[in-house]
Amino acid sequence: MKNFMQLISSLFFLVILLAAPGMKMVQGQQICEARSINFRGMCMKWRNCQRVCMSEGFPDGRCAGFIRRCICRKPCPILS
Repeated sequence: MKNFMQLISSLFFLVILLAAPGMKMVQGQQICEARSINFRGMCMKWRNCQRVCMSEGFPDGRCAGFIRRCICRKPCPILS
């Protein structure tokens, strides 16, 4: 029973680690995401969002979520 509980807790930790907010895997590379600071209103056109994100120093931006917020994206730094 003790081994089973350790297995469950390890799997739970692994799921949390893999589903970390603000990170996605795209073609083997992690993409960090952050909500745009300067974008106002609902995000309806991703090109407008992308322009605002570029002005904030991000290479890309997309509309996301039910509320349609502008999410800026960039490759995550590689930690060694």
